[in-house]
Amino acid sequence: MALKPIKKKRLFEEIIFAIEQYIQEEKIQPGERLPSENELSSIFNVSKTAVREAMSVLSANGIIETRPGSGIFLKDIHGDSIILRVTSNLMEKRELNEVLEFRRGFEVEAAGLAAEKGMKKDLLKIKDCNEELLKAVQNGSTGLEEDYLFHYSIILASQNSIYIDFFKAVSTKIKEVIRISKMHSMKEPNRFMQAYDEHQSIVDAILQGDSEAASRSMREHLLWNERKIWEIFESTKNA
Repeated sequence: MALKPIKKKRLFEEIIFAIEQYIQEEKIQPGERLPSENELSSIFNVSKTAVREAMSVLSANGIIETRPGSGIFLKDIHGDSIILRVTSNLMEKRELNEVLEFRRGFEVEAAGLAAEKGMKKDLLKIKDCNEELLKAVQNGSTGLEEDYLFHYSIILASQNSIYIDFFKAVSTKIKEVIRISKMHSMKEPNRFMQAYDEHQSIVDAILQGDSEAASRSMREHLLWNERKIWEIFESTKNA
């Protein structure tokens, strides 16, 4: 396979796709060595940071392993697509559904409260978080942490201490759901910008103090993500 430099756009996702294609075309078997992070960085003409982020996800999902002094090796992926393996390992369907239901009720109401009760500094933080998310994606990251902080900033702006405590208590699960959604975005190049625009609609409504519009925009955003997430599970089931 002739490996070619990839565009400096959605680097994290493109690297994972490129590695999967390389494994398939070169018929790399479990236990065989893959290019090093430095080699991948040079091959794809991307930063080592982007490569390291991609490899971290693959390692966390048992797809590769790093042997000190030896290199990076493919582990047994049981014939699954790497992308589907990554997403399906994150959370069981029942648990995922419960988290989605929780977010749908919880964050929709919080967005409305943020529009009603949010202090100026809290509202500016929401806006800044969305801009930081855009910068992260443009720099080749998934923006997972930035996306989480955007939603968390809305919870903080609700001025409801119980909401804040509950959100922090389930933060790990919420981050897993966000990651699943972002892995689907790898297959839809326009999804990242669409998500940013959806966020911006939420931001605008909150800044305008329009609680109904804020709740409506948040609900539309979450429902759209739900549809995409369930597409992942259907794909996994039929793979």
